[in-house]
Amino acid sequence: MDSEGATLAPHVLIFTVPIQGHINCNLQLAELLCHAGLDITMLVSHYIYDRLLRHSNVQSRFARYPGFCFKTISDGLPDDHPRAGPRIMEIVPALRANTGPLFREMMISSNCLSSDNRRPVTTIIADGLSFVGDFALEKGIQLIYFRTVSACSFWACFCMQELIEAGEIPLKGNGMNLPVKSVPGMESFLRRRDLPGFCRVDDLDDPRLQVVKTESRQTPRAQAVIKNTFEDLEGPILSQIRTHCPNLYSLGPLHAHLKARIPTDPTVSSYSSTSIWEEDRSCVLWLDAQPAKSVLYVSFGSVTVVTRDQLIEFWYGLVNSGQRFLWVIRPDSIVGEHQIPAELLVGDEREGVFGGLGSTGGGSVSPSCWWVFDS
Repeated sequence: MDSEGATLAPHVLIFTVPIQGHINCNLQLAELLCHAGLDITMLVSHYIYDRLLRHSNVQSRFARYPGFCFKTISDGLPDDHPRAGPRIMEIVPALRANTGPLFREMMISSNCLSSDNRRPVTTIIADGLSFVGDFALEKGIQLIYFRTVSACSFWACFCMQELIEAGEIPLKGNGMNLPVKSVPGMESFLRRRDLPGFCRVDDLDDPRLQVVKTESRQTPRAQAVIKNTFEDLEGPILSQIRTHCPNLYSLGPLHAHLKARIPTDPTVSSYSSTSIWEEDRSCVLWLDAQPAKSVLYVSFGSVTVVTRDQLIEFWYGLVNSGQRFLWVIRPDSIVGEHQIPAELLVGDEREGVFGGLGSTGGGSVSPSCWWVFDS
């Protein structure tokens, strides 16, 4: 490298699975690395980029970092695919089959995304994605895997082969409370019902099961692995993972690091969003009126799908707890439903939780106790 090139900052490519929860963590990591003075290229799908521009403030938020840029790539799915709800996991095989070759072509044709003021990619941070790891190792680029799920979840997936060999999956029968014994360090508390839904398949060759098993198991080939967790929360399980991935770094919680490390500009709004959905902020006035630390926040995340009956059962539990709560419900999270069931929008006055329509997004508010709205 010439003397001018030697002065250029290290160039990190971050390639994340195009699912909301993964996007959140990777953008937080990207901002921390930008703050440290690195050049960052964030590679996301066309679909995700379009929705980020429409529903989040990432464009204005990252404008302060001249070393940051987005690049986009196809996720391998047709335009009319929902990319949500029960079909969300179809993204993974599409990435492997279709995005993999496109990624290789993009990297080779651009000399690993280099330009006059940016050196070729020096490090790739990938969200699993074995085809990204294949390319990094082939080209001698430093590879770091950022596994965004919890350490416990990742470790259970990593031990999938042991679970199969022990006959603990596929899950069969009604013994969902039976303990799982083939995930070291979790024998005392892990039950069959705690395992992911793809463990309840009839065929061990099920594509979802095979993808999770192979993608998890290839993690140790990276030079380092990072997790958005911390030792006091998942220390024993992190120790188990380190028997296979010794260069494992627990960096979480990333959102707390951002708040602590990046100075707040009083002239700029502190509001920050990475949502790919239109946000309903109609609850904010109600939330601000509640006593400090009195509201329970409820969210099923960006992947979980529940039935109508499961949702209503969960709602009754919240209401009967007597606890103020704020419940975020994704529009794609209820099987066969496109709106919040009416039962959730009307409370029982005897319990002090009467609610009516409270927002254009279909939210429901009781002045003293709870709020439910579409995310």
